[in-house]
Amino acid sequence: MKVAILYGSTTGTTETIANILQNTLSGHEVTLMNVKSVDESVLKASDTVLLGSSTWGYGELQDDFADYIDQMTQEVYRDKPVAVFGAGDAVGFADVFCEAVEIISNKLDELGAKIVTDPLKVDGDANDNLPAIEAFAGNI
Repeated sequence: MKVAILYGSTTGTTETIANILQNTLSGHEVTLMNVKSVDESVLKASDTVLLGSSTWGYGELQDDFADYIDQMTQEVYRDKPVAVFGAGDAVGFADVFCEAVEIISNKLDELGAKIVTDPLKVDGDANDNLPAIEAFAGNI
């Protein structure tokens, strides 16, 4: 199976999650892409796309992902199996914890994508959440 992992990360937490997902899915053909340099041909050719963003400010997308979300099209995502992951701060921003995950999920719904599993929401250090990340990858 061809899997594309597309992520936006500022401090590195979401990038670390993306790398862990890539390693966990090592039995598949996995392409890891920073959302700053999206290759739509890779997304189109992938069987599944994982999209990840950290949440910033008060429930906002990470800056690079915010730039990309309006460029997302039905041509790429309609009927595409997808899953969403993200990082956030459950203590400082409990009421908007991982809101970026919800924003991306809603956009994917609008585009007609097929969400294949519940989103992954990581609080704190990615390495402290390995069981949850691995379980998410196992649902792909």
